[in-house]
Amino acid sequence: MAQGKNRKARKNQLEKTKSAPDPKDRRSRLQSRLNDFVQSLGGVLVDITALEVNTMVVTRITGDKFNAWQTYRDVYAIDSAYLERHQIHESLRDRYRELRRRLELEYALLATNPNSELYDPGAIASVKERRILTDPSLDMSESSTLLPDPLKPTTSEEIAQVQELLNDSVFLRSLRKMGELKACLDCRNQAMLAMAAAYPESLPSAISKAVKTDMIYAQTIIQLDGDIINRYSEEILDHPQKDLILKIHKESVEAGERQWRGLLGFVVDVVQTALEKGASLGLLAFDRKR
Repeated sequence: MAQGKNRKARKNQLEKTKSAPDPKDRRSRLQSRLNDFVQSLGGVLVDITALEVNTMVVTRITGDKFNAWQTYRDVYAIDSAYLERHQIHESLRDRYRELRRRLELEYALLATNPNSELYDPGAIASVKERRILTDPSLDMSESSTLLPDPLKPTTSEEIAQVQELLNDSVFLRSLRKMGELKACLDCRNQAMLAMAAAYPESLPSAISKAVKTDMIYAQTIIQLDGDIINRYSEEILDHPQKDLILKIHKESVEAGERQWRGLLGFVVDVVQTALEKGASLGLLAFDRKR
């Protein structure tokens, strides 16, 4: 009877030993998660190491949030037929085309970069052959683009390619900026069309000059190394509220800089704490081996 109890106890102890996680495996998983966390912070640092403040006068403020899939579809669709169909004002058409070319450029840079997850060895030859980036007059079409088609994908593989592209943090940062620029262009186009309808005898150049909304009048970029870049639109020189716009821009830069410095300090502290934690885990593992 006693022997049966002992065998049962040993069996239970053996099962507990098997089910108990190995401390080495647990440390390894923790170290791996810590490394992933530090690497993800690297992507965040790319976003916040430069402060950019843009000041513009808009006709209305929308509450629309960034949707990567929809933004990609909207910019991808820009071609000559799109400009005609949406009645884009003649003075804005080159800016719409440039936005579409920029989308192509961002993808081409990733596809031809060996360090990118989207690297495609055949992309370099395709860029040269299709003259996508070298011919500004080239209209985007299915035969000229390198990008996966989000408008009418025919297979699940094509949808997966779009999703893979939209999961790339570098591409997403550029896409978000393109979405903001396209929203500004769309609003400006609507204002110009409304003025053209109200004053049908006006010249397109006069309408373009008369519409003083939905364009960036002042831009300030502060780099992490201390470089400060200021850009001012030529149109601000004749704007009736020039002094007020510049005053608002200056105050926005000052407020943004304070917030930017605080955010940078917070991220640096988080990274330092994570690295110290990782170092302590490494030392602990080394001591146990000894």
